[in-house]
Amino acid sequence: MRFLTLLLTLFISVNLYAQLGQNLVTHLSFNKNGCNVEDEAGDPAIQLFVNGDEACGCGVIGTSRYFDGDKDWFYVFGTRVEEAFTTIDFSLSFYFKPTTNSAANQALFSKKVGCMGEGSFVVRFNPATRSLSVELTESPTITASITRTLPVSCWYHVVVVRKGPTTTLYVNKAKLGEVNAPGSLRIKITNSEPLKVGSSECPVVIEDFKGYMDEIRLYSRAISLQDVEDLYLSPNQIKTGLKVTGVNDTTIFVGESVPIKLTNTCANSFDWSPATNVVDPNIPNPVITPSETTSYTVTMIDDDNCRSVDSIRIVVVDPTTVACGDILLPSAFTPNGDGLNDRFGISNPFATGELLAFEIFDRWGNIVYRTDEPFGKWDGFYKGQPVNPGVFLYKINYRCEGRENVKSGNVTVLR
Repeated sequence: MRFLTLLLTLFISVNLYAQLGQNLVTHLSFNKNGCNVEDEAGDPAIQLFVNGDEACGCGVIGTSRYFDGDKDWFYVFGTRVEEAFTTIDFSLSFYFKPTTNSAANQALFSKKVGCMGEGSFVVRFNPATRSLSVELTESPTITASITRTLPVSCWYHVVVVRKGPTTTLYVNKAKLGEVNAPGSLRIKITNSEPLKVGSSECPVVIEDFKGYMDEIRLYSRAISLQDVEDLYLSPNQIKTGLKVTGVNDTTIFVGESVPIKLTNTCANSFDWSPATNVVDPNIPNPVITPSETTSYTVTMIDDDNCRSVDSIRIVVVDPTTVACGDILLPSAFTPNGDGLNDRFGISNPFATGELLAFEIFDRWGNIVYRTDEPFGKWDGFYKGQPVNPGVFLYKINYRCEGRENVKSGNVTVLR
């Protein structure tokens, strides 16, 4: 039953990820033609107007667009943009990285007429205080605003969701605030101005943004929490281990190694600590062979002197102390032929007692590997072809101390 639940969860996750294209009004990734401002959602009715030079930078995926803070901005407009802000739910998702400590408020997004407050939408950020504000105003009595102080970070992923009268703010997939408009009314942003990115129509109050933006998406629907999590790309983090947030854990046996993998990072300086048993502590993806359980921290610094830190705890187990049924498997492997972590199997085969079946499934439920040999390992191929990177499910049927048991979980294939 537990395995079926895991399989159903994976199917739901895949379907939710496919929904990221539903009701997508515009998508700007800045990855094409020298980071040009181009709509990638395919709607010919979406129009863009760029003011200032188009300068590129390293992004959360590929390249990002750099804003110099001096009349460097662009417009996004069209009927579907107007409808999203006026009559239906909308969601705005984007990444930004400030490059200044200015004490002034800077405009990330603005849809308003001059300095008038009515019928306006503004997202602004104060680099000195790391204060992010979202403001929606239909009239003096129908307003909603959220202001939060953000944690120290290089890239921030911000999602603003307006669902009926409720506006919700997410940052780095965490829900930071929610506000309901008076009278349970949807706040309508009724003005003829386009959506302005990187600046505001009221420069006396809000300065132009200085920094980078990437992966801007506008939806004409209220996206779900699962959508928010799927849109979060976890930049500057360790993806080796059981999770990609906070301290990651992974387990090995004495004498084994852990090949480290990072998520996308713009850093060019890396420092692993402690350096003991780390093959070159100044590279992003070293091989670590700890002799005992140790927590390792990597400090990453990019060209803008922005610093990111993440950690991984590697638990080292003596196989002679593992009891029957305490089956251990890696959370990921890299079948790329480099001789490191190329195959996936049971790390401590003797703990299975009698292995009845070890099966691995793809997201459609196909069995891509099966064995009843405790020392059998999967090479990442299916029908003679390498599988695509992604999450696969495993199920282990075994008899331990006279009782049949099932262990199930998932493994990530990294290429």
